[in-house]
Amino acid sequence: MQDEKASFFLGFCFLVTLITVNAVTTRPSSRPEPIYQVEGINSAVFLTVDVLWQKDFLDEVLAMLDERDVKAVFFITGEWLRENQQEAQKIIAYGHQLGNQTFSHSKLLLLTEEEIINEICKFNTLCQDLLNYQPIFFRPPYGEYNIRIVRIAEEQNLLTLLWSINIKTLTERETDLIISHLEESLHDGAVLLCHNASPQILQILPEVLEFIEWKGYRVENPIFIKEYAERKKQ
Repeated sequence: MQDEKASFFLGFCFLVTLITVNAVTTRPSSRPEPIYQVEGINSAVFLTVDVLWQKDFLDEVLAMLDERDVKAVFFITGEWLRENQQEAQKIIAYGHQLGNQTFSHSKLLLLTEEEIINEICKFNTLCQDLLNYQPIFFRPPYGEYNIRIVRIAEEQNLLTLLWSINIKTLTERETDLIISHLEESLHDGAVLLCHNASPQILQILPEVLEFIEWKGYRVENPIFIKEYAERKKQ
């Protein structure tokens, strides 16, 4: 009799465990995650530009992108916005997205939750006051983040957007090396990071865009990233 009870108990525990594991593995994850690339989109990539301290070459970059009908996300800081309101308005006028890279480009991993919230919200408030604009995308300074930072950004209705291909670190190198790097790393749904602070951007970016097109890719409007994030939540 005791053996029967033991067998029943073990069987019951196994069944409960199986149901629990199945529920955990099939339940959609509610934890917000950063976006490095966009899955499920063929022959398309996305362009992002970090504009942190300078406005040099911005007009030329905007004109060049407009000529090619390319839209991008320009990540700026609140301090940059405060000093360059007209340039920020130009970015929007050209049909690009403005992204939140905090107010002062602080290392968020070193801040308290309250300080992180202030860095993100202070940017959004300034953006609304000066431009009547609310950003969709957030990029933590230096690409450094943890779950708390991504969660706080989501609570402010921001998608944390990082990158899968970093052109920024290659801007001081020969263009041929950059193209070689792209040859090896280009993929469907890639998010490209570049920087406007270097004069080489005026030479490199056109060649990068031409190479992307030659490889059969298109630079897609970043609004599709938002649609992708919304699909992931369903």
